[in-house]
Amino acid sequence: MNQFALFREHPQLIYFDSAATCQVPDVVMQAFTDYYQQHHANVHRASHQLGRAATSALETARSTLASFIGASAANVALLPSTTAALNGLAQQVPVKWQAGDEILLSTAEHHANILPWQRLANEHQLILRYIPIDPETGDLGDWQALLNERTRVVSITAASNITGALFSITPLLLAAQARGAWTIVDAAQAAAHTSIQVTELHCDALVFSTHKVYSVNGCAVVYLSDALRDSMAPFQVGGGIVQRVTFTEAEFIDGIHKFEAGSPNTAAAVAAATAVTWLQKQKDVAHLAQLRQQLVRELHQRPWLTVLPSGAHATPTVAFYSDAFQAFDIAAWLDQHQIAVRAGHHCAQLLLQQWQLPAVVRVSLGAYNTASQITRFLETLDAGWALFGSD
Repeated sequence: MNQFALFREHPQLIYFDSAATCQVPDVVMQAFTDYYQQHHANVHRASHQLGRAATSALETARSTLASFIGASAANVALLPSTTAALNGLAQQVPVKWQAGDEILLSTAEHHANILPWQRLANEHQLILRYIPIDPETGDLGDWQALLNERTRVVSITAASNITGALFSITPLLLAAQARGAWTIVDAAQAAAHTSIQVTELHCDALVFSTHKVYSVNGCAVVYLSDALRDSMAPFQVGGGIVQRVTFTEAEFIDGIHKFEAGSPNTAAAVAAATAVTWLQKQKDVAHLAQLRQQLVRELHQRPWLTVLPSGAHATPTVAFYSDAFQAFDIAAWLDQHQIAVRAGHHCAQLLLQQWQLPAVVRVSLGAYNTASQITRFLETLDAGWALFGSD
């Protein structure tokens, strides 16, 4: 707690919305500020010393972020967000589409990993297929019958942003690659909570936003396999990615930098590298799992609440609802008592539709949360029930 300025300024605040965005530790904010105060310039094309220093800072950050997921820096692009990356992948994935080709997703996807593929499917008359989530267990359902000779892309989340379920996706990715499909992983919800080694996952692309790993907004890590990087066109075109331009055409550079047209957010990249280094040094790795177990156990003891199933393994995220209160009313009550949670469909309406729920309350824990905060949260819920629901 004492590493975060927000909580020093607001010691009574309980922040339970880390799945949306994490708070930023002092060391990360210092790295962000130091870059602007000591090293700020445009990168790669500057002929002066400060520009070289900024370039070095960016490329050092790229190497650190690549190492965090077991990748080479030559395979990691730095983009503004997971959403931007998934849109770029959907538009430029190197497939010669034919009507009737298929894209395989799951019903647990965030809208950012649905809408780009919907648009692509509409453009090319493609078929979207969805792996179900078991409504009883919360685990990834049967995908074998959905993966077939027409599957060209599998794009799958590593973890649900509603229930926190961590899905076993490696068998699916291996099977998809064996059929010649491109494989993409949305790791936005998993990156802060489980070790990722892209070579062991067997994916062609993996994406996560670094504001979900205790950094600032404006940076996403995008891993691309050699085959996908070398065969895919740039997501955007502009300065910094060309070798030669004529009046009618352009010749692009090779390598990972062709996906980074324009001026990069170097400060966000530097902060992100500091954040993952900080995260890897946190010693009590079981802390959040224990807090989640405490929370789930206590919620199950309240008959007026229902907890959504979260599979065999989960991130420190819990979703629940009440037949007595709307999710937004619960969140508003908690907010009145300085407890920040999120209510709604969480940009994952397909998953909630299987439970016929318009909205749920989501509690997502971070490194700054404590057992006493869980207790205060539960006491506040109970006080609301006693005041508004017990009759």
